[in-house]
Amino acid sequence: MWEALSRLYLDSDSRDDDDDDDSIAHVLATSPCTLEQLRTMLLHEVHPVLIGNLRSAAGVWDGFDPDWLAATIQARCARRWCWPARWYWRSDARAQWALLAPKISALRATATY
Repeated sequence: MWEALSRLYLDSDSRDDDDDDDSIAHVLATSPCTLEQLRTMLLHEVHPVLIGNLRSAAGVWDGFDPDWLAATIQARCARRWCWPARWYWRSDARAQWALLAPKISALRATATY
């Protein structure tokens, strides 16, 4: 799920593509996680690690290495205290979640994924 959520942070024109959001929602809808668990993953695990990519002049655009992503998120979660500086930018993640959550719910309700 981290890999699917990480696609929200790619520095590419596809971020404006509803098809990509639908694809991400499809992956998340098939997961066993609740909506609240998925939201927590986005806001507290993926977002703090990857928001810098969207702020970079030359960010990653073709996908994050899954092993690097998992290791970085796990290392950050293992720390007892995390620097809150990137909390300021969570409005980006909240806006993305506001678009994804209804799509995930709709897919789960119809169970045609």
